[in-house]
Amino acid sequence: MKSHTTTSPLLLVLLLAACGTPSDQKPATSEPASSSITFSQEQMKEMVAEEVKRVRIHEEFSAVGEVSFDENNVVRIYPIVSGSVEKVHVSLGDYVAKGTLLATILSTDITTFQRDFNVAKEDQDVAEKNMARARDLYGSGMMSEKDFAEAKKDYANAVSDFNEKKQILQLYGGSPDRLDAVFRVIAPRSGYIVERNINEGTQIRTDNSTNIFTISDLKTVWIWANVHESDMAKVKEGDLVTVTTIAYPDKVYQGKIRKIGTMLDPASRVIRVRTELENDNGALKPEMFATVLITSNSNEEVLAVPQKALVLENNNYYVMRENAPNSYEKIMVTVGKKFSDFFEVTRGLTPGDHIIVDGSLYALTAFNQQH
Repeated sequence: MKSHTTTSPLLLVLLLAACGTPSDQKPATSEPASSSITFSQEQMKEMVAEEVKRVRIHEEFSAVGEVSFDENNVVRIYPIVSGSVEKVHVSLGDYVAKGTLLATILSTDITTFQRDFNVAKEDQDVAEKNMARARDLYGSGMMSEKDFAEAKKDYANAVSDFNEKKQILQLYGGSPDRLDAVFRVIAPRSGYIVERNINEGTQIRTDNSTNIFTISDLKTVWIWANVHESDMAKVKEGDLVTVTTIAYPDKVYQGKIRKIGTMLDPASRVIRVRTELENDNGALKPEMFATVLITSNSNEEVLAVPQKALVLENNNYYVMRENAPNSYEKIMVTVGKKFSDFFEVTRGLTPGDHIIVDGSLYALTAFNQQH
């Protein structure tokens, strides 16, 4: 006995519908989320994009420094007579013109110079009279030529001695018309009194090696910076120097390293480097403390972006990179060395890419809101 299985017509229809041909299949699809953001022309006015380039490394480090006067533009005044300081007419920091009386010193040396001058003057007067008499006698034939030559020699010697004593007296500030035993210290040039080492009553000796005044015009000043031994290899002449002071924290001065010292301080393990700054308004004063930022140049070039182009998010750095006109994508980058206002980029960008520099945070925030 044979048995037959009968398929229901309704079930057959359902099976045929489920097994339709491939050309009849229409799977559901979803549009992928856009990975970029397009800004309007008005929004682009808030941002600035720049090309990513390789730049030369500029390594920076700070050093403690101080202001000093320009040694090439300074005059130190030393005592050239012994005596006692009678009066000091200037104070530290005063501006003096050339020829200004700085101080007076009571000195017996001046008395000696004045006496020698007076003796020489009298000897010259006597020699001049003798010479006039000898000339008359020789002209009348009453003096031999030998005696006349001797008279001329005596006169020449007297004149020479007088001129010598006169010059010595003038050199020491004395005057033929003034007999007061006072040595006058006169400013040999215009400038500021940056050192004063005497007061009234100070005893002066010519064998003292200490100067009594120092004058500098302070139009230029030297900045000495103390560079630690560990940073010495980074410094070379010509490196850029940025200087700020406690007195003027908002004022920034720039110069270049002009001189690197040859001796390392054995105690502090620092070497002194010098830069020169223009100081036309005299704001920088000797002995001021300064903070010196030294930017060391290097021949090494790396791919780098301005610091303001980077946005830190979840401990990662991101930039907004252009992928079409006015369209930007969010790119994670790996950064390396920091120098000046730049960060080295070791991964994520290539030369020629364009990224948003000014307004990067604005652009990335807009991107995050849209995605």
